[in-house]
Amino acid sequence: MLETVKKTVRTVVLIACVALSAFAQDQATRSLAAAIDRAIAQGHTDQAQHALAELLARPQVELEVLLETGAKLAERELFEPARAVFARGVKDYPRNFEMHYNLALADIALRRFEEASAALEGLRELSKEQRLAREYLKGKIYDATGQAGLAERAYTAAFAGAPEQENYALDLGLFYVRQKLYAKAVETLQAGAKHHPESVYLLLGLGLAQLFGDDPPRAVATCRKILALEPNFGPAQLLLVAGYYMNGENENCVKETAAFIARPGAPPYLYYLHASAMLKLNSKEYAAMLRDLEASNRAIPGCSFCYFALSKVHQEMGDERAAIADLETLVEKVDPQFSQGWYRLTTLYQRAGRQADAARALGKFRAIKTAETDRETEYLRKLFLSAIGGEANR
Repeated sequence: MLETVKKTVRTVVLIACVALSAFAQDQATRSLAAAIDRAIAQGHTDQAQHALAELLARPQVELEVLLETGAKLAERELFEPARAVFARGVKDYPRNFEMHYNLALADIALRRFEEASAALEGLRELSKEQRLAREYLKGKIYDATGQAGLAERAYTAAFAGAPEQENYALDLGLFYVRQKLYAKAVETLQAGAKHHPESVYLLLGLGLAQLFGDDPPRAVATCRKILALEPNFGPAQLLLVAGYYMNGENENCVKETAAFIARPGAPPYLYYLHASAMLKLNSKEYAAMLRDLEASNRAIPGCSFCYFALSKVHQEMGDERAAIADLETLVEKVDPQFSQGWYRLTTLYQRAGRQADAARALGKFRAIKTAETDRETEYLRKLFLSAIGGEANR
């Protein structure tokens, strides 16, 4: 009887020791995770790297610790170390879907699309929500690698299966904007906004689709709705300026762009919009317009419309020789297919008595078949998407 009691006591003590050891290990890994977070917050990169290396070297790390640590690193856009954490998680917990999903996201952020695809393979017994999430990430991979047909199919499958998911609506809608399928973009983003009426990102995407789908009045209204929800949301302020310009509200455009360019770091296309709107208002502030257009020309490579507007300013100033030089630079060095440049150059050559040059310019104008090459709306679309792409896509 005494021996039985002794054995039982030894067993209980052993179990307690194992439990205490595991608890100590868990506490140690959590302390390391906290140290990583603290070091990054304080800007101590070397300390963070050392703590992370120590964490990943441990033989066992809790699932929750890996998920939380990787997520915090990714939030700070430290994707390489985040990937290392998620890769360790996939190795230790191969059946955990969230770990595979986060690893794929990190690889997408690092533009390692083959690795991202591999991270999503081999998963079994997924729930409906997990299958849709995997389809959504496949859409992002296809989109990033230029496989538009497959991207649309994957995005659509995810959105149709869970239209209440904000990111599914947002990414499908922005995909349609990039593909210039504006009616589809509006439909998708409006459907998403019904589930998330206060999502400034869905509304921003909707405003983009409306603006570049030739509906600037609705785009202006959408931007005002966004700014009523979040007054300091910069991308909506920028889109509102473009909406004013394309809607012919030139006084509003001049006022808003002037406020932006008075601050450092303003997107360069705002200088163009400011000068162009002033031109349309028949402003005589030529020096200001020249400064704006010189600023936009310096910052925007091959800015066709900047040279075109610069020519108009010089002509309004009575300097037709400079106006001709601006247009010659435009059509000979920047964009030979800019039909409006050739047409305006024809008139200026005629006024200068250069009939042979005028005939040549008119011939160039007539030879250009495409009506889309120099559309200002399309040009602004490219500039605007480039300026706020990061914000809109979060």
